[in-house]
Amino acid sequence: MKYLTPGPIQLPKFVVEAMAKQPPFHRGEEFKKLFKSVLEKLEALYQARPLVLPGTGTLAVDTMIYNYVNPGERVLALVYGEFGKRAVESAKIRGAEVVEVERDLPPAPDEVDDLLRRNRDVKAVLLIHNETSTGIAYKKLKELIDIVKAHGALLLVDSVSGFPAEPLPPGVDVVATASHKALLAPPGAAIVYTATPPRYTTGVPPTMDLKKFIKTLEHLETPYTPPIPILFALDTSLSYILELGERYTYMHRERVDYLYASVKLQPVPPADVRSSTVTTFMCENPKEVMAKLRDAGYVVAGGMYKYRERSIRIGVMGDVSLDDLKRVAEVVNNVARRG
Repeated sequence: MKYLTPGPIQLPKFVVEAMAKQPPFHRGEEFKKLFKSVLEKLEALYQARPLVLPGTGTLAVDTMIYNYVNPGERVLALVYGEFGKRAVESAKIRGAEVVEVERDLPPAPDEVDDLLRRNRDVKAVLLIHNETSTGIAYKKLKELIDIVKAHGALLLVDSVSGFPAEPLPPGVDVVATASHKALLAPPGAAIVYTATPPRYTTGVPPTMDLKKFIKTLEHLETPYTPPIPILFALDTSLSYILELGERYTYMHRERVDYLYASVKLQPVPPADVRSSTVTTFMCENPKEVMAKLRDAGYVVAGGMYKYRERSIRIGVMGDVSLDDLKRVAEVVNNVARRG
């Protein structure tokens, strides 16, 4: 069975094999050597300080919010999918005053500029870089970074399913991501890139306290037991990603473009905001389509958000070939009814 889902993804054999090692003591020299290698490779992918926590993408997003938003502060949240709603929920539980702007498509930078002019006490802008529920990516982050900084706010970005396959420009204050999507490793590592020091003044659980993680970095340690097998896998997958360089982004884009050109269903996202890691199509019989694909040896995902019962999502991350995509498109076209 092959997994063409938004994550966890179909792992290459060499990544799976990299995990099959005895985990070393996490205060010893063997671990420090491994951890140093992973951190250096993460830093080579994005110009900010990476912190690795045991957990997955949701923990990374919650950790970002709790370390950079204080109770009572105003947050502007841009929502265009399920994971945007989840980020809003986390911010509200944190005690933030959330100005929620929900659209079918991401608001343009000039609209965000206008929103910030009308809400001058906003401390942070929160958004999803790659919204896997709709197959939408925020493509104008570079312009948005300058606008948010001009208003004296922080830009907090959930790139759990985007980074590093969906281009992420430098200058984001905090990026939340995870090991089990485009970083090409198994679930288990929550990763938070920090270009700005944590600014909380109250109430962060110890396991989410980034100040503790930053402090222990001085000794190449973590404050709590890290996901060591996942770090072995990440060390290997990161080497592969770095070796490919820009080609890693291009290969995902080629897969996405192929599916949108080949599958005879209506795409959910317009062409100019399509994610590089997951495709989304309207479909009247998603359960039947997914069952037929499973019979053919492939697993894809059902819909989410407004399209829960009438769409399918096909991920392109991981060990996916053009032959796989051709077969998937063939099965979908034979079974699916246009939504």
